[in-house]
Amino acid sequence: MSVKKLYFISRPSPTLGRSPLHGVGGGLFGNYKVDDYISAIQKYLDLADLDWVILDDDTEADIEKLISQNAKLLVCAPGLRFQFYSNGFDKKRIIHLSTMDYASNNIYPVVNKMKEICNEK
Repeated sequence: MSVKKLYFISRPSPTLGRSPLHGVGGGLFGNYKVDDYISAIQKYLDLADLDWVILDDDTEADIEKLISQNAKLLVCAPGLRFQFYSNGFDKKRIIHLSTMDYASNNIYPVVNKMKEICNEK
């Protein structure tokens, strides 16, 4: 079995006029929350012994790079619904977290989507 890749997107896609520092330590919770959320999902993956890996996006939300890296699921931090360019990626495999899910480390929207993807044939 191959390992499925889940990417956590915490910054918007590059757009004209976007500051390169957008999202760095800013927003409602700042970037410190990214590590907490990724850790919560990783803990679940370790306990459930699933063939998934969660990665922090290092592509600056470049959808072409994410597709070429064989991403199976994208999880977007709150506020990115209209700031993430997802052309060419299956919209059913993108989760836009609510502020409450993100702030409370509620991983169940992600877990449920992973289960749904695993049950597809």
